[in-house]
Amino acid sequence: MKKYSILLSLGLLTMGLSSCLKDDMIDDQKYGMINLDANKLAQLPVTSNAFALLLENKTTTLDFLQVSLASSEPATEDVTVTLSTDQTDAQIAAYNTANGASVMKFPSDKYTLPNGLKVTIPKGSRSAYLKLTTNQSGLDPAHPYALAFRIVGVDKPEYVISGNYNTTLVRVSAKNSYDGIYSIKAGNVQRYSSPGVPTVGDALNGTLAGNPNVTLSTIDQNTVLVAGLTWFGGTSGIAGIDNLQAVVDPTTNLVTMKALGNATLRNIPGAVNKYDPATKTFTLNFEWNPTANVRQITGLVITYKSSR
Repeated sequence: MKKYSILLSLGLLTMGLSSCLKDDMIDDQKYGMINLDANKLAQLPVTSNAFALLLENKTTTLDFLQVSLASSEPATEDVTVTLSTDQTDAQIAAYNTANGASVMKFPSDKYTLPNGLKVTIPKGSRSAYLKLTTNQSGLDPAHPYALAFRIVGVDKPEYVISGNYNTTLVRVSAKNSYDGIYSIKAGNVQRYSSPGVPTVGDALNGTLAGNPNVTLSTIDQNTVLVAGLTWFGGTSGIAGIDNLQAVVDPTTNLVTMKALGNATLRNIPGAVNKYDPATKTFTLNFEWNPTANVRQITGLVITYKSSR
């Protein structure tokens, strides 16, 4: 009897293994030992690309978007993937809503696609790039641009379009060479009750060295918005100088300070206001309300730290 039980168990085990081998889910590559070549995929990047281009009179051709093949081996022949930008408006709207952004559709007169919307992945490779050409001087730093792409066709029947990775958004923004995050190396802020009469016991007066970083954001090719300046101690922002801007003369590297929110702001007469491109350092001296309760920032030295 024991012998028959063992034989019966072996028989049931064999039937179970046979059933597993015939499992439709395995045949359909849902689970089990996946064969990468059962479904060769054409796909786009998981995360969106972003380009930050310098504002200069320069025509540039970018490797704008990578198109790749997911398979165990490189392509055995040229594979051409066709893209579409028909979902750009919808994807930009979704991106702006999710990120509180104001990205705009890349105007068609500001770029060309040398090879159109087709990307050919050559034999022996797994990827290739969609090329985009643009003149960087025509970009508007106030409005980042974007294009959305989706795969709509592959010319080889053994490749299918990825279900998860068939769309992506590529963003383009413009910046000038002064744009970035800067650390404060030196400087002093002083308030006056009247011209020539400094306030005494004023907790807002003092050194600026070591205060939080400031951010310089591109307005045009030679102008940046200066944000993040704080009083002594670094805990409260300096008021009365809304839309503080630095305008750099690209020939002399001399800087003119101004504030759209306060027309009295100016360079301190005779003081240094310059930019050193070798060290990416600004040295600034400026004041506002010069005929009344004067405020001055003197000897301010800020040095480039990182991109923003």
